[in-house]
Amino acid sequence: MTRIIVSFFLTCLLSLNLSSQEVQLINESSYDKNNSYKYQLGSGLVFNFDDSTHVFKIGGMVQSRFLNENFKDSLTEAFNYFGIKRSYFNLSGSLNNGRFSFLVQTNFSESFPLLDAWIGCHPNENISLFFGQKMSPFNNLSMQIMEYDLQFASRNYLSQTFTNLGREFGVFLESKFNLGKIGVKSSLAVTSGDGINSFGQNSLDSDQGGFKYGGRINLYPFGFFKSNNELVGHDFAKENNLKLLIGGASSLNIGSSHKLGEGHYNENHLSDATFMFFDSSGNKILPNYLKNYVDVLLKYKGWNVLFEYVNTAGYKLQGSSLNSSGSNLLEPTEISQYLILGNAYNLQVGYLFNSSWSLDAKWGQSFYEFKETYSLLQNYDSMGGGITKYFSNRAIKAQLMANYINFPNNTKINRLNIECLLQVVF
Repeated sequence: MTRIIVSFFLTCLLSLNLSSQEVQLINESSYDKNNSYKYQLGSGLVFNFDDSTHVFKIGGMVQSRFLNENFKDSLTEAFNYFGIKRSYFNLSGSLNNGRFSFLVQTNFSESFPLLDAWIGCHPNENISLFFGQKMSPFNNLSMQIMEYDLQFASRNYLSQTFTNLGREFGVFLESKFNLGKIGVKSSLAVTSGDGINSFGQNSLDSDQGGFKYGGRINLYPFGFFKSNNELVGHDFAKENNLKLLIGGASSLNIGSSHKLGEGHYNENHLSDATFMFFDSSGNKILPNYLKNYVDVLLKYKGWNVLFEYVNTAGYKLQGSSLNSSGSNLLEPTEISQYLILGNAYNLQVGYLFNSSWSLDAKWGQSFYEFKETYSLLQNYDSMGGGITKYFSNRAIKAQLMANYINFPNNTKINRLNIECLLQVVF
């Protein structure tokens, strides 16, 4: 995957129509005049070339946390955890007055650190085409918010249950336009359907199934949000007029072998999250996995309200067997043991005081599709709240959060989490 991204990047650079003035050698005084750099905590190190014709940025983020987790089950001891939750390093920029853009972002707290790696082409200010690994538009809205801009220290439980990292490798088309006074943003994407690093660990770890197809459409009845105020947790820009987003997203993964459609089966590296079915002739056969989302986001004078709903379903199950001999047929409801099937909602509210500290609360529930003893999706009630304090123009963030998760059908795993997080964006 990395080789493909690098090749695409180099091809884009070589195809640029540079004039002779852009490629001629320049003396030191001319370089000093047309190029500059600036560092600001929270904004990274920014280089401007040729009077901002090209921009290059180096940045990153570190999150340190303390976590206390208590279980309702008296046999399970509470534990305390100190550690680095996330440690990001990113390179980004734009070329030819914004005609092209790129982002490479890693998380060194993970075993596979690559998060984002894409190239973008922007023919005009309303149309963008991306190729590479990036945030997927056909997940719930909060899964499109970068981790350092979240409202809470951790993603809500809906996001944690129905997605993994929310990133896909593929081609993404985005557009923005107005229908009278109503703003519209739309996205279409074709991805590998296997989440991040989707081409596996080596040449023997091949893809399973087909592509994932999906899209999203967002409507803005009262116009677009202020710049950089939509995909952030709080209302930092303090919208003077009520802003509302009503969105819907859908995706269909053709042949999913992963419980979330963000990975694939590998017989040499078996995982509890992956599976494989067979037809009567012993050939591999996989179900199609459908996800549908509805989102509503409201921001007004420091208030933010986000409602998210998800529904999932599995198709193409007839004749599926659990073994290559075809003797152990899959019962219709047994698919809930392999795919996350059902629906859930999440509601979160917050108020930002004077752009420096906020109070936040959230609530969510899930409902499994089939009442199977071993259903991957368990019914849950989740609730949480906390306080956030910003310093140095949002470059530093401190959060204290409490989250409680109740599983009515399995009370042994009910738990209360207390999380303290300190984040520095450099």
